[in-house]
Amino acid sequence: MPSKRYRSIPLLATLLLCACTASQSSVERHARHATYQLANAHFDPNTQTNISKSAKTAIPFFEQFYQAGKKDRQEGLTREQAQQRVNGFRSPDFLPESEQKAMMFNQSYTADSPKKQREILLENAIATYWDGYDGKP
Repeated sequence: MPSKRYRSIPLLATLLLCACTASQSSVERHARHATYQLANAHFDPNTQTNISKSAKTAIPFFEQFYQAGKKDRQEGLTREQAQQRVNGFRSPDFLPESEQKAMMFNQSYTADSPKKQREILLENAIATYWDGYDGKP
């Protein structure tokens, strides 16, 4: 019969894992999520995405959306007005496909699938905006 000490190990491990995942901010979570999605969308067996570095590089992009949502809430925009702003993010002029680039070895290249890249960035940016609007850390 296992002792009480050994029965508490799975509980302790679960608590430690939960504590580690809760420390990321909304911006960091969405930056990492978008980076994983972009890495999966770009399948090239000759290259590999550095997830950690790419996520850190993406943080300023997502931070501006979080701050915009936070600012809109502080200025008293209703949810409908905020939704109108989000609809503006979806316009083709915002984040144009032609400007989607990929970085490799400090060189900028045209993205493999700019439409997919734009979609991934936009969906995560909008989710970050709503987190800022709703006050989620």
